[in-house]
Amino acid sequence: MFGPKFKIYIIISLLFISGFVNFFVEFAGLGINVSYVSALLDMILVLVALFSFGIKGNKMLIAFMLLFLMVSVLSYFINIKDLTLVSFVNGMRDFLPYFLFPVIFIKIFQFNDYKSLVKIMNRFLYIFLIVQIPVSIQQFIKMGAGDYVGGTFGLGGSGVLTFTVYLSTYYLMIQDFDHNKFFRSILKKSYLLVLWLPSFINETKISFVLMILFFVLLLPLNIKSIFNSILIGLVLIPVLLYFDSVYTKTTGYGFLDEIFQKEYVTRYLLGDSDMDLSQTGDIPRFTKIILAFQIQKKEIFLFGNGAGQFKGGTTLSLTPFATSYMWLLQGSRPMLFLVFVQLGLLGFIFYALSWLKLVSNAWKNKTFMYSRNLCIYLMAAYIIIMFYNESLRYLFFSGIFMYFIVFANYWRYEKETAGS
Repeated sequence: MFGPKFKIYIIISLLFISGFVNFFVEFAGLGINVSYVSALLDMILVLVALFSFGIKGNKMLIAFMLLFLMVSVLSYFINIKDLTLVSFVNGMRDFLPYFLFPVIFIKIFQFNDYKSLVKIMNRFLYIFLIVQIPVSIQQFIKMGAGDYVGGTFGLGGSGVLTFTVYLSTYYLMIQDFDHNKFFRSILKKSYLLVLWLPSFINETKISFVLMILFFVLLLPLNIKSIFNSILIGLVLIPVLLYFDSVYTKTTGYGFLDEIFQKEYVTRYLLGDSDMDLSQTGDIPRFTKIILAFQIQKKEIFLFGNGAGQFKGGTTLSLTPFATSYMWLLQGSRPMLFLVFVQLGLLGFIFYALSWLKLVSNAWKNKTFMYSRNLCIYLMAAYIIIMFYNESLRYLFFSGIFMYFIVFANYWRYEKETAGS
C-alpha cells in the first residue's frame, strides 16, 4: 500500500500543506481552521510512519524513541490529576514530526530508488524558497521589518523561515560542490544566495551566525582549508558590511553594532536585572529556561508536567499548570524549555539522544565529502534552536531538518548529483 514512491508524494504533500497553510489563511483569506489541518497532517504522518518501521541498522535509534515514549507515558500518570488524556495526546503531537520523519526517510533511503526522493525534494525546496521572496517583500511593505516577515509560515514565523532558508540553500549548494574550485563553485550557484533575501528583512539576529557557518563549512574538514578560511574571511568582511548597511537602511539601526554589544546580548537573552516578570509580555529566552529549572521540583524535575502544556486555549481548555504559569509559557519559547517543562530532564535526555544518534550515523558516511560538514551545520542549528525558538515543534521544519540529516547519512557518491 505505502511503497517508496507513494510515501515520497505523501511526504511532499504534507510539507507543502504545512508550509503554506498559514499563508492561505492569513493572506489569501481561506476560511479554514489551521488547528484542524495540523491535526489531519499529523494523522497522515503517523499512518505513513506505521508502514516504515523495521528499518535496518537503527536499533539504538528506535530504543531512544521508545524510551522517550515511556518517559512521556510516566509523565502523564504522574500528573494525571491535572492532565486529561485528551490534552496529553494532543500535546504529544508536538513531538511526532521530530521522531517519525527520520524513520520514514531512512526507510525510503534504504530502497534503491531513493534518488527519486532527492530529486523531488530538491525541486520542492527551490520552489518553496523562491516563493518566500515575494511573500516576504509584501509582508515587509505592509508591516515593516521584524517577526511579521515570516514568509508563507505567516506572522511570527521569521525564525523558522530563517533557519529554513540557510539550511536549505546549504543543502542545495553542496550536492555538486567542487572544493578544488571553491570560488568558481560558489559563483556557479550564486543564485542560491539571492534566496537569502527574506532573512535580511525579518530582523532575525541568528542570520549572522548561519551566514558565516554557511561559507566556512563549504571547506573540507582538513588542515589545508585554513588558508581558504582566511580567503573566505577576506571575502566575508565586505559581504557582512553590505549586509549591515542593508539592515541599517531597512530597520534604522545597525545589525553588527547590536550583536557585538555585550549589553545588548545580555538584555536580549536574560532581560534587565530589574525586570518585573509579572509585567513582561515575553520573558527573555534564557530567563525562561532558568525559571523552568527553578519551579520544577522532585519528580516533576525528572518527568515534567506532562505533554500538552503548550496546547489548548481554543478548541481544548488550558491545563491547570498552563493557566497558572501562562506568564512564563507565552511568547518566545526555546525548544529546550518546551521539552523540559513538559517531559522533564529525562524526557529531554532521550529527545536529544535520538538526534545525536542520527548525527552519529551520518558522521560515519565517508563516501560523501560534505556529510560531516552538513552534520556540523545541522548540529549548530540544533543547539541554537534549543536555546532560541521552537522550530522543531513544527511539521514542515522538522520534516526538512530530519531529511537533511538522513540525506547526510545515505548520500553515497561525491560526484553523485540529484539534479534540480
